[in-house]
Amino acid sequence: MFVKKLAEFSSHSSRPRFIALTVAAFCSLLFVIEAVADSNNLVSAREETLSFGQFIAQNNNSHYIITAPHGGYDLMTEVIVREVCANILWSCLIAQDFRSKSHYINVTRPTEKLGVTSNNEAPTMRALHVYEEYLSQIYLLNKAPKLYVEVHGNSRNESKNRIEIATVGINGNQAKRVKLILQNAMSSTKLTQSIALENIDYIYYHATSSKARGSLSIIKPALHFEFPRSSRITSTDEVIAFLSLALPELVLELFP
Repeated sequence: MFVKKLAEFSSHSSRPRFIALTVAAFCSLLFVIEAVADSNNLVSAREETLSFGQFIAQNNNSHYIITAPHGGYDLMTEVIVREVCANILWSCLIAQDFRSKSHYINVTRPTEKLGVTSNNEAPTMRALHVYEEYLSQIYLLNKAPKLYVEVHGNSRNESKNRIEIATVGINGNQAKRVKLILQNAMSSTKLTQSIALENIDYIYYHATSSKARGSLSIIKPALHFEFPRSSRITSTDEVIAFLSLALPELVLELFP
């Protein structure tokens, strides 16, 4: 029956139009198949990248968030954040094992690369997947936190005697109060490092890349802590005590 109808259709001089419609339909089908394949490949690539590590969140329904973006790489930062979170009941997020020597994903911005300046970090699709998931996890905790804190670590010898804090969305008067509160909390612990606050003191770690195209370009106000290796490894409990004392005082006075 179909063949007969097709013959009738052809006999009325409409064959070229029929062929054109058939070709168009076939091309459309190919496009749909390719689009589905590309979509499946993208989902697969995203899932593979996210399998490099894990996100561990604790939602305490707080207006304040503390994170360890490089858990497992900045040693003990994941422990510090977990314990501080339990002590002061902020919401917290730990990004565990996404940064390593085999996959140096920056997490807080959509780039990666080991041992280069922030200007030379390489944007990659897998870094974008992790960064987008990091932001998604943050927004699940609070879409507009009153204060956002990142805890990082470094092994730079020249920074071993100070805790460096980069700031975002904090004015000059607030910065002075932040430093004083941190110093007072420090004096109640056995930590021996000094406090170095951006725009008041010299610091090496300004979180430049994250401020330009990462979490610190979006979430404000924010504090970016850089703890030297010695304090994180040998004085972990003191760092926990320091942050557990300082952060509630900060938000009570400056970010209620």
